[in-house]
Amino acid sequence: MELRDYTLNHQTMKKLLLSLSLLTCLGAVQAQTITADLSVKYAYSATGMFNKSISDLGASQDYDLAFSSNYGLAANVNFGKIGAGVEFLMGNFKAGYQGDQALLGGAYTSNVDLKTTQIPIYLRLGETKGSFGEFGIVMNSVKGATYSNSNYLIDPAVDVTNQYQNFMGYMIGVGGRFGLLDLPVMVSVSARMMYSTADAKGVDALGFDLDLYNPVNKTNAASLGLHVGVVYSID
Repeated sequence: MELRDYTLNHQTMKKLLLSLSLLTCLGAVQAQTITADLSVKYAYSATGMFNKSISDLGASQDYDLAFSSNYGLAANVNFGKIGAGVEFLMGNFKAGYQGDQALLGGAYTSNVDLKTTQIPIYLRLGETKGSFGEFGIVMNSVKGATYSNSNYLIDPAVDVTNQYQNFMGYMIGVGGRFGLLDLPVMVSVSARMMYSTADAKGVDALGFDLDLYNPVNKTNAASLGLHVGVVYSID
């Protein structure tokens, strides 16, 4: 009986502490000035997709630089120095490869171009104007994928959409917002890094399905880019 009473009292205390914590957080939010802003933005990033099956092949299949761009809209709600944001970005996510394959006549470069819709969801720490930090997740929806190779023995453009799947990445960034003369808008500039621990699947540097390898390894997407936007604040 005493043990049961102790358990019930312990659970009651946990519920009370959780309720008090939530009330405290709500009180802190209500004490802050709530503002919102909308922005139009553009991003240019170095991007890549990495898979152990490719990494283990050495010079015959290796990675190369690739650059991607995205554009779209962003919305933020700010509670003092804490903000929550969501973005809708359209564009592409590219992966570059290079290698030397005797059966194909020597050196080659190849590229995979994913047509994507990105939806970043994040928290932003900092004033509505000035420096800030941000972290969150990025949902990447793959709408299409094309593989191309510089070697004339390979079809220059192959649809590989079915070999890829949607993936989620983790994002962290730093930047700043600055006034633009006497205009009622600000300019936002930030550096943002994303890494996905989810499997995007896909093809190797020669265009072969990575699911054909044994063992099958995950394809991890990564990006590091510059984000620029024009921000309109709603007070």
